Amino acid sequence: MALGFFTNNKDCYGCKTCSMACMTTRLSGQTETFLRKVEVILDGQAQAQSFLSLACNHCDEPACMANCPVGAYTKLDNGVVVQNHELCIGCKTCISACPYSAPVFDEASTSTYKCDMCIDRLERGDLPACVEACPGANIEQGDIEALAKAHPDAVREVAGLTASANETKPNVLIAVDPKIA
Repeated sequence: MALGFFTNNKDCYGCKTCSMACMTTRLSGQTETFLRKVEVILDGQAQAQSFLSLACNHCDEPACMANCPVGAYTKLDNGVVVQNHELCIGCKTCISACPYSAPVFDEASTSTYKCDMCIDRLERGDLPACVEACPGANIEQGDIEALAKAHPDAVREVAGLTASANETKPNVLIAVDPKIA
């Protein structure tokens, strides 16, 4: 079993509540770094504007983990990729290795952070903050195979917007807005 995310790009209206919930829940008081980003697509074309919310994809073959020189990343049995901040030296190798730009560097703490799927919340039986906060219920988290069955038209990559799914085998599914397909 591998946990992953489903994001509904078709119905996302770009409020960024998921991003704010992530930052305040996951890194409250530590940094103002956004681990979940909401990308504006076709900006400037009001009739065709669309949004895509993405965080770490907890890949089957995580480039961050493979390239970290100090072994600060671990892939748990449930597929979640976590980072040990006590080991992180802030070298930014994981940032340059990740084709999704999931790890982000925080200048204030001189450390790198990434989504850990709110592992502490999952262990308590709660949803990740981004999933719980989305007012449109456009983000789901769960077993990636179950999510694929529930959303058979969802894709793992969007041409021109995300890296090739063959690169790291991301555990993310996206319902693509036909305006950007």
